[in-house]
Amino acid sequence: MSEELVELLTDLDRIAELGVSEREAAIRRTDWIRRATEDDVASILQAILSRPPELDKLQDLFLSVIFRHVLARQRDAADAAAPLPLDAGLLEQAAAVCRHVPAQMKARSYLLCWFTAVRTPQALTMWTELMIADPPADADFVAAIFGPLFQHRDYAPAALFPLLLDGLKHVSLAAAILDLSNFMTREGIVPKHPAAERVQEISLLLAGLVGRLSQIETTPPAEGADIESASRQVKEGVSLAVSLCDALALIGDKSAVGKLYQALELSHRRLRAEAAAALAKLGEATGEQVLIQLAEEPVIRLRVLAYAEELGILDRIEAEYKTEQAKAEADLVLWLAQPAQMGLPPSRCELVDSRQLAWPGYDDLVECFLFRFVYAFKDAEFSDIGIAGPLTHAFAADLADLPPDDIYAAFAGWHVEHEDIYEVPAESLSDAQRIDVVRLERRLRDAGYDAIVPAALGFFLGDKALVATAMYQGMPGVVVADQLQCAWWPHRGSPRPVDPDVAYCIYKGRKLLRAFNE
Repeated sequence: MSEELVELLTDLDRIAELGVSEREAAIRRTDWIRRATEDDVASILQAILSRPPELDKLQDLFLSVIFRHVLARQRDAADAAAPLPLDAGLLEQAAAVCRHVPAQMKARSYLLCWFTAVRTPQALTMWTELMIADPPADADFVAAIFGPLFQHRDYAPAALFPLLLDGLKHVSLAAAILDLSNFMTREGIVPKHPAAERVQEISLLLAGLVGRLSQIETTPPAEGADIESASRQVKEGVSLAVSLCDALALIGDKSAVGKLYQALELSHRRLRAEAAAALAKLGEATGEQVLIQLAEEPVIRLRVLAYAEELGILDRIEAEYKTEQAKAEADLVLWLAQPAQMGLPPSRCELVDSRQLAWPGYDDLVECFLFRFVYAFKDAEFSDIGIAGPLTHAFAADLADLPPDDIYAAFAGWHVEHEDIYEVPAESLSDAQRIDVVRLERRLRDAGYDAIVPAALGFFLGDKALVATAMYQGMPGVVVADQLQCAWWPHRGSPRPVDPDVAYCIYKGRKLLRAFNE
């Protein structure tokens, strides 16, 4: 056993006892695994098998780092001109570790990724058996584990299907399994949909999901914990139902039409669009009619237009929903509805400004659109300005009082990526940079600003600018000062005023758009 390996296993045993700096050093010492031999990897796996399966949180995190390096080693080998050979016994050991380590451990999920990275028939057969027997507890890992099967075609579908379909009984796996089946069918990787013989099972599964979603719609929960649980059920249920609708359309069995009509009765717009498209593909005129009507809904408009084009009925959709402005609105609304943003579409969305601009990073003029979006809640209303076109984005700060030129500038400044355009937070400044800040603070005081609190020092293609909060004529706000100017954004009573980050984005964006649009 190598010295590096002995040290690795020692670190694994005592990781919980180490201080933060020692723990970070232990993690850095794992880098050698990317260059390890197969014998070393085998020794690591054997050492895990010889230990009790239960791991504390820190051991799980440390083992996750180890397995990420094992995975990176495999990917590096796959990119090499002469990939490293993979011993079949190593896969057996990895499978044994997956059976040994509890499903709730994150480290196990990283090791499961190894099998789909390898993609040999033996690896995929083992992986299928492991996933069905004990799927990952964390559904967020499922997409990463399945990912290589969507990105590559160098594997045999027979190593996966039909056995993988037995995983439909697991809610965490069902959508991914169906998405893979649908993908392989659509791309012509398989001559027939892998789940074609299970159309009745899929139809019943859709009916059960529709029933549960309908119950939540008609009797929504009233308390916090119940609301959170219902929200999770809706998210998982819709994701699976969408995959089921797609599968039924690709299989082409009209016996599923009744179940798709049931899905069409729900109010969830994404699911209605998928059910309508599936019905249209199965020859049902009602599906086409509903799909055409749904083009009115910005949150699903882009998907509806894509389906309409695929079905040859794009000319039947109203022209106003096919314009660049309509598509831009749809793009922003869809972005806002993502869980990482607002999590639901706005109550309304209206155009504020549109123009063609030369935009950093683009060779030609770009159509740019600013929209005011509004969320109407029971006791309050929330609104802001978002952009669609060269990017789709909205700030937390309220931009409503800014002129369109400055709003475009804010987004351009946020969007730009350049090694000579950056900022250093005030707490991270070097001694030399602090001297620059003192000089620019003096300039601000001479211009009438006081109560100056530096937030960052900005660097823009060699120029330096101080970003700070300050008082000016008795009013608080944010100022950006360089050698030539002081740009000031007073707080005007908004609960979400322009902050230092947005102010510096406007400062950068003004310079960029002025240079690009002379």
